[in-house]
Amino acid sequence: MVETSTEEKEKKETEGKDKVVSKDLMKDLLYAVAKGVGGFGLEAFADLKIEGKENVPIIGKAILTTISDNTLRDLAIISQVSGRRIHFMVHHKLMKHQAYGPVLKSLGMFRSTLDKDDTEPIDKVFHYLNEVGDLVAMTPESKLTPEVQVKAMAGIIKFAVAAMAPIIPIAIYTEKTRILNMFSTSGIRVKIGTPLKVEKRLTREKYRNERYELAEDIIKIIDSLKVHPETEEE
Repeated sequence: MVETSTEEKEKKETEGKDKVVSKDLMKDLLYAVAKGVGGFGLEAFADLKIEGKENVPIIGKAILTTISDNTLRDLAIISQVSGRRIHFMVHHKLMKHQAYGPVLKSLGMFRSTLDKDDTEPIDKVFHYLNEVGDLVAMTPESKLTPEVQVKAMAGIIKFAVAAMAPIIPIAIYTEKTRILNMFSTSGIRVKIGTPLKVEKRLTREKYRNERYELAEDIIKIIDSLKVHPETEEE
């Protein structure tokens, strides 16, 4: 009787693990398909050009970040900077969207925190960085006030320190181009900056001001990677 109970328990555990693996494989497949289709569309119709791919590690963890003008567009663009799977933390309101939410979830993306007591997204970040050794992307939005952007980036710095992961700044911008030398359009350009290693002490409360200063500097680095219209004309 005991042996049968143990066998049934082990069988259920095995079946549970198989379901999780199958679910993860399905998400990987969907991600690969979406990435392939998105990459083709971005290159064919938006002349996507990426500079600095060598700054994204081939193996090992890292946090990719930018200040996003268009979240859904930028998710598709950032997925192209590496052949590796990138796990995106997406604003919880977007994950609740009736149309976008289910699609983003099926691609393996996860929501941001709802409040200071919400630890589920935090656990997922550390799972992907520390346990899996993968890439995670967090992208504060440009429509936020500068103060909120800095606060969000300071939070990313805390993640980087806790996981001992570098922060990789990414700039996404547009410039005038022509498709097939026939059609004028706004070409999408991506520049990937040098990985930034963050000092452990910056998570301490007494170094809060320095953490926020670094957050401001990262935002400035992202902006400096862009080619602005006045720069092009010169």
